[in-house]
Parts: sequence; structure tokens; C-alpha cells
Amino acid sequence: MSQSKRIEHHKKGPGVDSRLSESPAAELIEFGYKVELREAGHVFPHELWNHKAHSIMLYEQGILARRHVAKILTGLRQIEAMGFERFPMDPRKGELYYNIESFLLEKIGEDAGGRMHSGRSRGDMYVCSERMILREKILQLVENTLSLIETILALAARHVETLMPGYTLLQHAQPTTLAHYLLSFADRFQRDLERLQETYQRVNLSPMGAAIGTGSSFPLNRSRMARLLGFRGVIENTRDASISRDFTLESATHAAILASDLSTLADDLNVWCTYEFGMIELSDAYCSTSTIMPQKKNPSSLERMRYLSAECIGSAMTVFAQLKTHSEELGDLEATGPVAWHILDNVRAVLLFMRGVLSTLTVKKDVMRERAGANFTQATQLAETIAQGKGLAFRTAHRIVGKLVRRCLEEKVSPAEVTPEMLDGAAVEIQGRPLKLKAETIRKAMDAAYIIEHRHTPGSPGRHQVTNMLRKRSVRMARERRWLAGEREYLDAARELVESLVRKLTKG
Repeated sequence: MSQSKRIEHHKKGPGVDSRLSESPAAELIEFGYKVELREAGHVFPHELWNHKAHSIMLYEQGILARRHVAKILTGLRQIEAMGFERFPMDPRKGELYYNIESFLLEKIGEDAGGRMHSGRSRGDMYVCSERMILREKILQLVENTLSLIETILALAARHVETLMPGYTLLQHAQPTTLAHYLLSFADRFQRDLERLQETYQRVNLSPMGAAIGTGSSFPLNRSRMARLLGFRGVIENTRDASISRDFTLESATHAAILASDLSTLADDLNVWCTYEFGMIELSDAYCSTSTIMPQKKNPSSLERMRYLSAECIGSAMTVFAQLKTHSEELGDLEATGPVAWHILDNVRAVLLFMRGVLSTLTVKKDVMRERAGANFTQATQLAETIAQGKGLAFRTAHRIVGKLVRRCLEEKVSPAEVTPEMLDGAAVEIQGRPLKLKAETIRKAMDAAYIIEHRHTPGSPGRHQVTNMLRKRSVRMARERRWLAGEREYLDAARELVESLVRKLTKG
């Protein structure tokens, strides 16, 4: 068959005039290949990297002649120079791989171009691209999460002494500080960071050489392929390498957990910036207004964070559903990649939003301080003072203070106005005798700043504990930055190795 006829056959669609006798149906083109080509922008650079590395490995193993590998690599460089936007893709030919192969066959002929796929399948090649895309996006999430944590730590350092009420069930609980509150989220995001790093180690392993589950009779060098593609190792079992997608599910779910944590913080901030709470104000740059109500300042960035996070969580469930199939259903398995990529892209958007909001918001310290001592947030401290100072069971002290608080609320007595006589009246009703606590002791127990300063439990909101936590977390951030830089340097070195070999093999 002539070269021109071979090209024409390939243009009819993958496998036509070999195993298949008809071109793809219009529905398969419209709702199959066209959809896959819309996602091809994610895959394009990674697939080209794979093609180049595979061709180099085939040459090094004596499977490709120098003249063939030079032609293949030259053609691939031409495609790369075009870029995804200019590379001509025809959905009638099938997905991205077939379009690239078709281009090569037209440019360099089947005798050279038809050898590039030796020892490979779409099975190992597509799952390889999925891993390469995910590792890139995971590293980006690691960087953005690091930046957010650093922003939180910087904000917390400015608010070590900013008093605020702690809340449970959106009711006043105990006094705390804004720094302590922020550190709780810094630690959540640190755990998200650790999950992403652990996932990255499992994602960054090479499936290449597995073909479609049983390897190949070609003498492939799987370890060499892993090194050329920037992977840290090889997935040994060839069926596991080409078929399993649990790494995608892990990436999606860990990203969804991060989205959930971000949404929780966004919800808190959304409540705090209402008129009724009034504890913070968002920068105008992260807000919008109403088309009808001139007074409105809507925290639209927080709203967007919440619904993007909801999409991430819902999409993670989609990946679960896609993987609930026979383990050989490659079409279902390959569909998980684009869903996971979009999850990670959405989480990145939420991270960027949150960092922008936190770095520009206004904290209303006076409002926070006033709320910190209002509504008897000091009641727990008073109960503990009674229990320790008078040798009572904590439950007894709890009942006395509960009785006192109810009476004060009924009579509109503020925490600062509580007297020993009021406390004794409650004590007599509960235990039949007064406590005779000194006025100064009560005053200290009802002082939010005093309470926080004398919290010595490790990890509590006292200045010493918070300052210590800030110091330790800042040191940890430096270590995490070094990890990120090391992984990126490793990938960059692999890319440069491939490019240097391409230059060498195409020279002249």
C-alpha cells in the first residue's frame, strides 16, 4: 500500500480498514472524540514528553535505529513548536494520540512514524499522562497551600493579643484570641498539605512499560523511562500500573478535604462580616454590590469559595462512581482524569481567593474585645476558680455558676457587675452555704484578658503558647518550601535530560 493511501486510511478514523470497516459514527465523534479533544490541552505537553522519552528509550535499547528516532523526534519537536492552539486536530481521527500519530505519518512516513508506538499501549500511556498532570497540579496546590498558611501565620502574629469570643454552635463559648483561632486553621491546612505530599509520592510513579496490563515482548527499560519522565520509581505489577486509578481517587478526595476546610473558614468569615457580628470587614476588591440596593456590600468572594468547594466535593463523588465498575473498563477509568484535574483547579482558585481575602481584611479589634467579655464567656473560668479554690466538685461549681448566670441575665447584670453576694446567693441555693469568694478573685475570673493570659495548657491561647506555636510553624514552613523546591528541581532535571538527548539525536 502506498504512503498516500495509508494516510488516507488513517484519516478515516482509528483502526479503519484494519480491524474496523467503517468510520466513526457521528455520535461517537460529537460526544466522544470531540469531548476528549477539549480536554487534550491538559494532556498535550505531557503526551509529547512521553513520546520523546519513549522514542529515546527505544533507541537506547536498540529497538529503534538512529535514522528512525531522529525523524520521530524532529516531527515531535515540530508539533511542540506549534503548541496546542495551533496543532491541527481532527475529531474524525480520534483522540489526541491518533492525531499526533497521523501528523507524524504524514510528515515522516509509516516506516519511521509507525515505530514510535512499539511496546506501548494507550493503557500505560494515558494513565501516565494522568499521573503527570496530577503531580503538576498537586505541586501547585502544595505551593498555594503553603502561601495561604504563611499568610495566616503573618496575620496571627499581628493579633496575638486581639481578644475575641470563642464560639460553639454559634453561641458564645469562652474567650480566646484571633491568633489562636487562625492557628487552628493553619494546622488544618498543614494536615491538608501533608496529605497532598503523601499522595504525590504515590502519584509520582511510572506505569510505562506496562502496555495494557502484561508488558511487552520488546526489551523495554522501565526504570529508564521513569527517570526520563521525572518519576521517582516504577509501579512493578504491569496490570496494576496500567489499570488502577486509586491514585486519582486519592488525589480527588484529599483535594476535596482541603476544599471542605477552606469552605469552613469562608463560612466563619461570612458570619463575622455581617452587620450583626461586625467583627471584620472585607476589602472592597473582594466584594460586590446589589443591582437594586445601593447600601449592599456583598462578600461575593466568600460565596464563590463555598460553591467552588461544593463542586469539588460533588466531583469527588463522581470519581467514586466512575471507579465503581469492572477493573478492566478502561473508558470509565480514563474518564476520571479530567474530573480530578478540574477538582484540583477549583481548589487552587479557592486557595487564591482565601489568601487574598485574609491578606486584605480589616479586623475590628474593639468589637472583638467587647464581645470577648460579653454574654458570660467567662463562666467556665469562674466555675474552675471555685472548684480549685474551694475544693468543690467541678459539677457542683458548674451548677452554682449556671444559677448565677441565669439570674444575671434575668436582672440584666453584666459579667463585670457580679459581686460576691450574688455568687453566694447562687451557692446557698445549690449547696446550702455561701462560698465567700473575694471580690478581686471574682474580678480576675471575669476578666477575659486575665483568663487568656493565665491559660498554660499546651496549645492554649495564652501569649506564651501562641508565640511558641507561631515559631514552630514558621520553621516548618521553611522545611516545606525546601521539599517543594526539591521535587520541582527533580522534574526540571528530567525535562532537561530528555531535551538534551533530543538535541543530540536530531543533530545534523
